[in-house]
Amino acid sequence: MRRETFNFGRSVKQLSNIMEMRFNQSLKQWDLTSSQFSVVMYLLHNQDQEINQKMIEEAFLLKGPTVTGIVKRLVEKDFILRRLDPQDRRINYLELTKKGQALEPLVCKEITRLETDTLRGISAEHLDLLEELLIQVLKNITTPTADQD
Repeated sequence: MRRETFNFGRSVKQLSNIMEMRFNQSLKQWDLTSSQFSVVMYLLHNQDQEINQKMIEEAFLLKGPTVTGIVKRLVEKDFILRRLDPQDRRINYLELTKKGQALEPLVCKEITRLETDTLRGISAEHLDLLEELLIQVLKNITTPTADQD
């Protein structure tokens, strides 16, 4: 039976806020925020294609001005370069600098440490169940139900 005091939405929001706060704290040593780091990782994982700002907007469900601000700060910090499309000067392609590429092993090590701390004391069996439940919740929230059609 489910406890009456459990509020799923509030718990997820609190967990997300705390994890982001801790991650941002860890990223300070590289002068990055979690949003900036997410863009760097996206570029790292998609180096085989040309990425523009519109693709970042779509990948992270962000508005144009938000992405423009993130990109501007990453350029200022020398993590990425902005390159204009010669045919359409409204399009900016984004590329990682060497400094940006060097972040991956450093920050991934930090992510592993944070995840280990967060999941400390939870058995492998419970972690498998947690993963299964979160996948189901994501499916539920992204799949329309019959009464939403």
